[in-house]
Amino acid sequence: MRITGKIRIIETGIDVAPFLDELDKNKDLWQMVSKMEDVGGDKNPYRFLPLVMGIENSPGNIKNSDIHSKTPAYWQFPLMRKFLEERNASEHSRAAFFKLAPGGTVGGHIDDGSYYLNKDRYHFSLQGVYQYFCDGDWLEVQPGTFFWFDNKKEHWARNISDVDRVTFVFDLKHSLTNP
Repeated sequence: MRITGKIRIIETGIDVAPFLDELDKNKDLWQMVSKMEDVGGDKNPYRFLPLVMGIENSPGNIKNSDIHSKTPAYWQFPLMRKFLEERNASEHSRAAFFKLAPGGTVGGHIDDGSYYLNKDRYHFSLQGVYQYFCDGDWLEVQPGTFFWFDNKKEHWARNISDVDRVTFVFDLKHSLTNP
């Protein structure tokens, strides 16, 4: 593990079993986005389950929109809402669960656009082991790890386990009181 200022571990060893139980009880929601109207492109990239979803302020302009809305799934995850509240993160913007198949990668990218200029990005790993890379730094992420990374730098992930990686990703407006 090589960590400098681009990846910061906030907490490790969090018991993920209750969160996975909550996900299992709501497993049909993984198809929610594919059933939504007006969702362009790949209707479920990386197997995406949003609790709070970004809304375009004009067609094709999601990277520059600060508009977001709670999805019907938001209310089905009280444990995750409590997790966020306990970490001073209940005032988040976009928030979603993502799955990544064994051996799969999320290609290198930078989160650009005005939406990201004043946001901090966080991951809470729930299942699977994955490598997370950010501008030369990397971390082998175990379930139960909560971390921040600099999403304004190139970052990517690789699932190195034999099960789906499941992680919860959310954004907070930048503040010195953030985790």
